Amino acid sequence: MSYNTPVRLLQNGSVLEVGPSGTVSVLAGGSIQNAGAVSNSGPQTFSGSVTVSGSLSVTGPLGAPNITLGGTIGRWAFGTAGLASGVGTIATGLTTVVFASANVISGVQGGAGSMSSAVYDESLRASGSIIFRGLAGTLAFTGSNGTIAWLAIGV
Repeated sequence: MSYNTPVRLLQNGSVLEVGPSGTVSVLAGGSIQNAGAVSNSGPQTFSGSVTVSGSLSVTGPLGAPNITLGGTIGRWAFGTAGLASGVGTIATGLTTVVFASANVISGVQGGAGSMSSAVYDESLRASGSIIFRGLAGTLAFTGSNGTIAWLAIGV
């Protein structure tokens, strides 16, 4: 028997296949769960996209979130920080920072206006720390405090 639908059950119902135009929708209160099976058959790959509306929990060894960076197990860290006088140094808990980013969530008025963005200074990345410098437009932000939400990826 053959049929062409974007979502179909295969192999006597043991596999759910979602084609290019198909969608898996989990309604409020529903979940997708692993009922105890463990797969350690090597790296798992995924191509495509995942959209999450709500929360997503990812855990690795000892409950620490992990990702693979070029074959090396990587980690990420995130949080919020106030930039006193427009500068903030954050100890991420990572050994080395590979990438960092920040978004302004509160640009308090300062001498050069409100903080509109923050740039990442890479000078401490080898020690696992990150420095963010606030900007008011293209000028250095020198206000009393602006708050950022930050993300760091590293090992």
